[in-house]
Amino acid sequence: MYVIRNIRCFFVLQLCIIVFFLTCQHNIATAEEFPRYRAIEKNVHFWELIYSTYSIHQAVIHDSKDLSKIYEIVELLEQPTDNVHKLNAKAQQRAIKKYSAILKRLSKQRPHSREEKRIAALFNGKYRSRDMGRAAERVRSQRGQKERFQAGVIRSGTYLREIKRVFRENQLPEDLAYLPHVESSFNVKAYSKFGAAGIWQFTRSTGKRYLQIDHSIDERLDPILATHAAAKYLKNSYRNLANWPLALTSYNYGLPGTIRAQEELGSYEKIFKHYNRGHFKFASKNFYSEFLAARKIAKRLERQLKINPAENVSYLQLKGYTSLSSLSRHFQIPSQTLHALNPAFRPAVTKGEKRIPPGYRVRLPQNTRVQRLLTQVPASVYNKSQTTTVFHRVQRGETAGSIASRYGVSLKSLMRSNNLDDFAVIFIKQRLRIPTAPTIRNGKAKKLYPRRRSTLATPILVANKKNKPSNQAANIVQHNNPAVYRVFNIHRKNNKTLGYVTVQPEESLGLYAVFLNTSRKELLRLNRLKSDRVIAPGQQVLLPFDSIKPTTFTEKRLDFLQDTEDDFFAAFSVTGQESYTVNAGDTLWDLCYNKFEIPFWLLERYNSTINLLRLDRNQELIIPIVQQI
Repeated sequence: MYVIRNIRCFFVLQLCIIVFFLTCQHNIATAEEFPRYRAIEKNVHFWELIYSTYSIHQAVIHDSKDLSKIYEIVELLEQPTDNVHKLNAKAQQRAIKKYSAILKRLSKQRPHSREEKRIAALFNGKYRSRDMGRAAERVRSQRGQKERFQAGVIRSGTYLREIKRVFRENQLPEDLAYLPHVESSFNVKAYSKFGAAGIWQFTRSTGKRYLQIDHSIDERLDPILATHAAAKYLKNSYRNLANWPLALTSYNYGLPGTIRAQEELGSYEKIFKHYNRGHFKFASKNFYSEFLAARKIAKRLERQLKINPAENVSYLQLKGYTSLSSLSRHFQIPSQTLHALNPAFRPAVTKGEKRIPPGYRVRLPQNTRVQRLLTQVPASVYNKSQTTTVFHRVQRGETAGSIASRYGVSLKSLMRSNNLDDFAVIFIKQRLRIPTAPTIRNGKAKKLYPRRRSTLATPILVANKKNKPSNQAANIVQHNNPAVYRVFNIHRKNNKTLGYVTVQPEESLGLYAVFLNTSRKELLRLNRLKSDRVIAPGQQVLLPFDSIKPTTFTEKRLDFLQDTEDDFFAAFSVTGQESYTVNAGDTLWDLCYNKFEIPFWLLERYNSTINLLRLDRNQELIIPIVQQI
């Protein structure tokens, strides 16, 4: 009996050792997947404070290199007035200039005031004066995110379980499910000024490689469909980099650039400390640190907050084209409910201008009535074709008002369909979307609305109280858009039709490959480029035109631009303009992405007579002021 008892104890001990060993192995594996390096400790802690401590009504004024150096917490205005954004922006700029000036003084003289002594105490060592002089150029402002982050954690409950399942199925770490907290705070409708959309913030050019994106459907806005795309993207990044910190960095910086950084410096820590090429700036450098902070704070909040539960849904795979209103009538479900369950529906679908395409899996509430009606979908719900969109190509001398009158639509609806407002322009050869399908007789539609003078003008503001363009200004201008999007030097070589295009911002070889029904690898080979090469605006690229005609390719590029503009104006509006004089060293990228945070095409719209790819010193630009709706 004693021997048996000892044997049992021995086996229990062995079992405990095995369990302990496996647990340790699991923890080690997890730690190795997303390590918290000593080099990024200050950065991770900073973002933990941003997500959990500092309010959205506070701005943290800090050093952009050493995030532990916080100079001041600026209290921002909370009232939702028309100019609160502008006032808050000015308050942050004043604080940045204030501490930049203090640091410059301290680099040359000893501190005198109490505030100067407080700032000086943040620096030490033999070269503290030099360090303060350099820090004067690195003063930055960061808004707190506490309330927004908490709201994101609550929203995430609707999708988190399914998102984790997607990553597990793809043999990826399920904690990648916390990355949308950094990208979008799990806001399904999130849209950036530069065209990134949905919780995973895919740009149109990258999203088109994995998802359906057209005038009726944008799967970037569907959290689960976009997660499948994110899993493919991250899996490919990890396959190339074999390191999760770098794979996550590439999600912000781009895979080709991250591969170059790894080839040059090797480890993530060395890249974090020393890499400064290209556009590897504050956002890319901090992206992995933000992920670590977001994951930690989100898991803590999940135990404290009431999380939105996931909804049970049924699916209908469409056998033909159908409208949102048809589905609403058959299933007796409000259109708003259907749209909420299917966020990929674009405005053209929700407004009835386009039908949902066949093959799309529509989500429906899961209940007895829906289950019964799923077996009784009549043929009348479906159509054989998509609704036709009518476009008008602007001619010299036409105005928005005259075009609206010609097609028998209201000026207001024409402006809304084409994102035109009091500060927009129309230009020769522009493709305007006509909001209804009119009947034109003898080249002219029946006039349903009286001819009205357009308020659209060249983007030059006249100083007046309402801050609107003068009606005396011309309302149509020559624009360089159509010319820069055309295919040129079309020729035959080795039984292939080839042609050149000039790369525009937001375009990529991957996007061209989708348009041309070919592969990015083939385009790299044709242009004799390395696999990690990223094409740049203004660059000329050789493309094959065996699958589609050059004119069709140009139409696809213009449609891509039109849809990009549609997305932008669904989330932002232009509230004014300002002038800017080009300085030596200014680049198009820095002006758009760093200084003014506006997309290139919008800057081009307001500077239509200027070649923005070749900026000259002292050149005057008109900068549209953008505000989120």
